[in-house]
Amino acid sequence: MPTKDYYKILGVEKTASQDEIKSAYRRLAKQYHPDLHPGDNDAAEKFKEINEAYSIVGDPDKRGKYDRGEMDMDAAGGFNPFGGGGSGFTATGFDDIFDMFSDAFGFGGRTRRRGAQSSVGGDITYRVELTFMESILGCTKPITFSRLEKCPTCNGTGAKDSSHIKTCDKCGGSGQVRRVQNTIFGQQISVGACDKCGGTGHIITDSCKTCGGRGVINKNKVINVTIPAGVENGSVLQLTGEGNAPIGGNGRNGNLLLEFSVRPSALFKRDGYNLYVIVPVSFLTAVCGGQIEIPAPDGVFIHNLAEGTANGETLRFRGKGIHSPRGAVGDLFATINVEVPKGITRGQKKALEQFENDNTLKNYSKRRAFLDEIARTYPKK
Repeated sequence: MPTKDYYKILGVEKTASQDEIKSAYRRLAKQYHPDLHPGDNDAAEKFKEINEAYSIVGDPDKRGKYDRGEMDMDAAGGFNPFGGGGSGFTATGFDDIFDMFSDAFGFGGRTRRRGAQSSVGGDITYRVELTFMESILGCTKPITFSRLEKCPTCNGTGAKDSSHIKTCDKCGGSGQVRRVQNTIFGQQISVGACDKCGGTGHIITDSCKTCGGRGVINKNKVINVTIPAGVENGSVLQLTGEGNAPIGGNGRNGNLLLEFSVRPSALFKRDGYNLYVIVPVSFLTAVCGGQIEIPAPDGVFIHNLAEGTANGETLRFRGKGIHSPRGAVGDLFATINVEVPKGITRGQKKALEQFENDNTLKNYSKRRAFLDEIARTYPKK
């Protein structure tokens, strides 16, 4: 029987699935990779140990032999993830390991070895100014911007014609080159873009006169954009494929990113999808009640204010707020601001005093109790 517990080394149970084993190996390989611990011999040994463990239990056939105690570890010869000799690692297993290191350390994976690398054009960020009402109701706006587009003369190749496009002799048209580095663990292989052709896989011997060999030209573009209701200041709307074309013509356009700048409102305050507004109300309406106008996103509506409404009282109107792009809707909160009359005449003042005195005795029970409590707390000397 093997003396090492490979499951324990990888931190998994013996019943773990192959996906769980692979996930544990990925995590540990990233944690102990020598590039992250230069000069640390303990980390290097740990890295070597987990690679050895995965070379056995990460391969279903070898795992079966290991579990049954049928594996001759001396004959297996240990683990060398990138070198030859001894490990008996299958081509499939090698590619699996290779792609793991590609993900973790940027060596390049199998998908990048299958041909010239497709590129993606650059994104464009465009600032769009909106009024407050445009932002909460949505609108359609024409957007004018400049972007790189595929050259119509050469169709994005950058060459004068097809006879002036040659296969790169360094990468053989793949756009990728493999580099081998000797380490204490054997040979490590990395794959990157060919430095001779820039990853395109071809060499241009005579450039297109229109684009100068870039494969793209600058062009002004105008599009009508439908801006959804509820966008906020600083939010971004992505228009896929409306950005720059890739240089060289091999790939897809980048994205157009619309960043919204919303001008504040003198009427509303916003908190998420809720709206807040202060509604001035006359002293008479607050006392006697009556109809008041309350603004909302869909227009002004009439509300019957109850008599005796206090200054600062807030009314909540459900579903009268902002509609979100996903269908949710906020509420509208209207705070009553009672306007106290100024510059009243002597006769008006006397009438108010009489009204105050009469109602203090008849109706203002809370106020009377309040005054009584003051009298008890601060007795006259």
